[in-house]
Amino acid sequence: SGRPTLNLERSLDHDGHPLAIAAAEVAASGVPPWNWRETPGNGGETQSCCGRVISVKWGDYTRRIGIDGTPEAIKEAIRAAFRLRTKRAFWLEDEEQIIRSIDRDMPIGNYTLHLDEGMAIKVCLYDESDRIPVHTEEKIFYTEDDYREFLARRAWTCLRDLDGYRNIDNMDDLRPGA
Repeated sequence: SGRPTLNLERSLDHDGHPLAIAAAEVAASGVPPWNWRETPGNGGETQSCCGRVISVKWGDYTRRIGIDGTPEAIKEAIRAAFRLRTKRAFWLEDEEQIIRSIDRDMPIGNYTLHLDEGMAIKVCLYDESDRIPVHTEEKIFYTEDDYREFLARRAWTCLRDLDGYRNIDNMDDLRPGA
């Protein structure tokens, strides 16, 4: 039939663990099973099989994240672990409410993940003659690129403040009091 056959007679499931390796298979390889990631013959410090790991909580979810990579790799691991599919900024806060830089030298511990809430605005389209809103739209911008894309889709160069006295050219101009 052109399909590979599946041998159902030999079970690979050792006590319900999908990645279990039988002790006999490990012993036959000559690597001690209690420290199978140790580099044989280094004689010095032993490295944990997991490396440097922090615990990150976001809402009801907690994930263990390895921090042995570059800051960019650590951030990507956090995005992947929590399925963050946006360009939203985020940061980690430790149990003492200290916001930490994300790098391999950050202290091991428990962290809370915080996502940028963005800049929420209401966009009102007015009829030129009556100054009555024809259409309103709630919009949240997370990055300057989001703002620029919003303007470009409508072929606009900027937004105008409700009082009409200033143009909103970038996200910084959206801040209250700017």
